Amino acid sequence: MRSYKETIEQRRRKYEEKFSDKSLNKSFIPYYENQERITVDFGYEKKRGTIGITTGWVPCFLLMLRKDSRGSSYTIGENDRVV
Repeated sequence: MRSYKETIEQRRRKYEEKFSDKSLNKSFIPYYENQERITVDFGYEKKRGTIGITTGWVPCFLLMLRKDSRGSSYTIGENDRVV
């Protein structure tokens, strides 16, 4: 199981004052940690996958469509929700 708290603390140490997690949709934290497959409603379509997180000083959650995915163009915004 992943730890959201540890991930964020590592990024804070690495990027210091540049770091901001304000753009992360907090309702997706449990799904990031347990890596369950979920369905996300983006408003224009629904997709199924697991939740990942981008690297960098302003991270965002991603919907990873397959287990072997290394990236995704499906970014989780504040208006996206779990179905």
